[in-house]
Amino acid sequence: TGLWFWLAAGGLVLLAWSRARTAFEPALLAVSLLVLASWLDPASGLALAGFLLPPYLLARHLWGRPARAQGAKVAALILWQVALFVVLRQYEWIQMAPWMDHPLAIVGLSYMLFRVLHLVIDAPQMGRLPLTPGGYLGYVLAFWTLLAGPIQRYDDFRRGLDRVGRPPDDSLLPALHRIVNGLIAAFVVAPILLEAADIDLLTAPGTTWLDLAVVFYAFPAYIYLNFAGYTDIVIGVARLCGADTLPENFNRPYLARNVQDFWARWHMSFGTWIRTYVFTPLSRALIGAARPAHADAMLAVAVLGTFVIVGAWHGTTLNFVLFGVLHGVGVIVVSVHGALLKRWLGKSGRKAFVAHPAVHGTSWLVTQHFVLATFLLFNNDLGHLAEVARALLD
Repeated sequence: TGLWFWLAAGGLVLLAWSRARTAFEPALLAVSLLVLASWLDPASGLALAGFLLPPYLLARHLWGRPARAQGAKVAALILWQVALFVVLRQYEWIQMAPWMDHPLAIVGLSYMLFRVLHLVIDAPQMGRLPLTPGGYLGYVLAFWTLLAGPIQRYDDFRRGLDRVGRPPDDSLLPALHRIVNGLIAAFVVAPILLEAADIDLLTAPGTTWLDLAVVFYAFPAYIYLNFAGYTDIVIGVARLCGADTLPENFNRPYLARNVQDFWARWHMSFGTWIRTYVFTPLSRALIGAARPAHADAMLAVAVLGTFVIVGAWHGTTLNFVLFGVLHGVGVIVVSVHGALLKRWLGKSGRKAFVAHPAVHGTSWLVTQHFVLATFLLFNNDLGHLAEVARALLD
């Protein structure tokens, strides 16, 4: 809702529609750097430079050169970036020295991490695209996806820049409509729900189970409307500029019928990145190192390890790790349940069983309440939740 955002967005839209659209890429970079500079103090800016420079240098070294795709260099860079990310984010459960308790704060660092790792990993196969210092910074720091994504691949980012211009008339109204919907969702409805989601309200005298229901359902609704609303705004702005390659991030996640289905619908650009760069290589490595009879167990370990990373990426406390573990266990349970159904009923029988309205409805109900319950860990620790539960039961 800040004036700077709308001035920047409006200026870029006008530039994209003008004859000077060839200046769009440097203008996007300039706006992104100005926005970032308004948030960063000098020390944080130096730390960010140290975070962004090594990936660029290695990506340039590997760019379009499959023969240089040495795993040791990429692995070392990944370890460096992840370690620096952990230090800058100040994970409370692994603070090993006083110097880790620092005042540095970098907005959007989580999303930068995914972008730079993608570039380094895929650099040997991306020689058909340009990679200049300005192009690199514009991709990593693009102001419209800096805060909360969606996570875009570099080749899609370049395709979007190539399409910059006035979009077709039949695309203008949907883009504006999406921006308005996002504003209403994120900045009108979501704040109301956030006030209603304060779990401390349940400790007041006279609290009823109806109050519990309001708090329980309000916070997940707030998360979705705030996050999806922001995504709608930035996708709409990008499409007004003609850049229509920002990926979709949500597909009605609260209609998911199991935990796997939920993660296929929720923060989809994040899910795609995690599946490509974490789960797939991890599962292949574990299964390849184990005996064939242990393949399923190794797959389960890969799922659990992936979701631990998912949880840790979302936040710096142990609550988020627990969130990841619970969802990893949920995905494993769904997989085992599906395999057992297929063994007992056969492929067609399983398909008919899960499609039955009663089964589908029950699955949806259980899934949603599991997901909503885990969202309580986002802003409450277990001790606090236990205190509220005791107060509610007294």
